[in-house]
Amino acid sequence: MKLVESKDARYVTFSKRKLSLFNKATEFSSLTGADVGIFLISPSGRPYSYASTSIENITHKFLEWKLQNPNVVDQADEGKSNVFKTFDDLYEEVQIINEKEKNRKWRYKILYPGSQVPPNKQRLEQLIAHKLRLEKIKEEANNYNLTKKFEFDLNVVPSQDEGESSGTP
Repeated sequence: MKLVESKDARYVTFSKRKLSLFNKATEFSSLTGADVGIFLISPSGRPYSYASTSIENITHKFLEWKLQNPNVVDQADEGKSNVFKTFDDLYEEVQIINEKEKNRKWRYKILYPGSQVPPNKQRLEQLIAHKLRLEKIKEEANNYNLTKKFEFDLNVVPSQDEGESSGTP
């Protein structure tokens, strides 16, 4: 497989493959009873997700399991585990920010009944910073995938047939 060169064709391929992937995930979940969650970022940067139950519940279960089983993750794959660690940290920070915002709104409604809760500019700035960190995670994941694509084994020896076909003895 290789990257689709045409931008328009790449978008069409993404759309078709996304639907196919989501259908397979639905089928897998139905057949096995497993909770299935998928995150995708389109070539244009638009996020998509699918979940057999709730993407938040699946993400929460996944992170809880990872916390309870820290040694199960393959640490030999260091680049990938760093990306997951960064994602986990970001997820926890967003959860804390959201909880603080929920409490702020609750307190405001108690103190000023009937008034509209003003937006929290600091929270918006934090969310923008988190979005930038998420884009960095995406870039690191892409870089990791590119390095994996270009890895090759230097211990592979060409067969005798290859040498003979080129005309060299």
